[in-house]
Amino acid sequence: MTIKRIAFSILLTVLTFCSCAPRPRDCARADVYCVGLVTDFGAVDEGINREAWLALQDERAQGLIDRIDMIETVDSRDRADNIRVLAADGYDVIVTTGAGMADETTAAARNYPAILFIGVEQPQNQRVSNLTGLVFHEERSGYLAGILAAAMTQTNHIAAVCEDKFIDPIRRYCEGFKAGAQDADPMVKVAISYRDGSQENLFNDPDWGRATASQLIGAGADVVFAAGGNTADAALEVAAEQEALVIGTETDTYLRMATIRPRLLTSAVNDVRSGVRDLIRLARDGQFPAGEFFGRAGLAPFHDLERQIPAGIVQGLEESRLKLEIGSINPKIPYKSP
Repeated sequence: MTIKRIAFSILLTVLTFCSCAPRPRDCARADVYCVGLVTDFGAVDEGINREAWLALQDERAQGLIDRIDMIETVDSRDRADNIRVLAADGYDVIVTTGAGMADETTAAARNYPAILFIGVEQPQNQRVSNLTGLVFHEERSGYLAGILAAAMTQTNHIAAVCEDKFIDPIRRYCEGFKAGAQDADPMVKVAISYRDGSQENLFNDPDWGRATASQLIGAGADVVFAAGGNTADAALEVAAEQEALVIGTETDTYLRMATIRPRLLTSAVNDVRSGVRDLIRLARDGQFPAGEFFGRAGLAPFHDLERQIPAGIVQGLEESRLKLEIGSINPKIPYKSP
């Protein structure tokens, strides 16, 4: 790490800590319960970073946490150092966000066995006693999105624009979407396009996202589902511009993409906020689960298009959601790649 980046990271940390006034006490004290958040990249004002940060604020407001702080990672090379800042200060729980930060989180959990770690959207391949990965059955929310898309299409042709297939959550979203649509109406054509370009552009290939969405719409798709960061956002934007209905993923897309709201049906979401809250409470109760903890997955509100979705479809989606939860519907999408 260069001196310039170290100085910037320290400055960002100081400014971030100061933003959480009042700073009551020393986190190393047994009577002070501290929870810190480190983002894998970027600010806490959108996506899963925002949802995790809101969860910490919720628990502080409930009096379950004495102090919360966060560090926004501005360079992926700083992730491990940012975790160490919180660990060295004696935080009780450290939350990290994003699959890209899984290795750094696992290493930190091993180095600091007295601290509990929550890795948001970080599947666990090996058990570490003080680490749990908050993960989700994305195939379930994708399945519901597929049912909705099949019900709303006018051309009998829907599509999904998806990041690389080797990323398990992306695969689960998109294969779940296909399964839901086909189960709802076997006559609906479902086109799934996975990106297979450079890994340097992973989750950040808007040119591919735009071109792929345009191609799918040109082939007749009038409902477009998209999963995968900026790649997906670009696909949703061009699809909405071309007057297709669109469905986002991960968090409620309505909250961060105002331009597509008139064409946005819903989003297939992971309930990060409630999942982080649940894990913090389990940690406080001495029941912290090592390994993987499954949070809730479903659909975001319909927002502006709510009146355009027939009541029978809404009721059917709720029935399917309940059946997914109890296992009477099983999309049979492998949780991890073969």
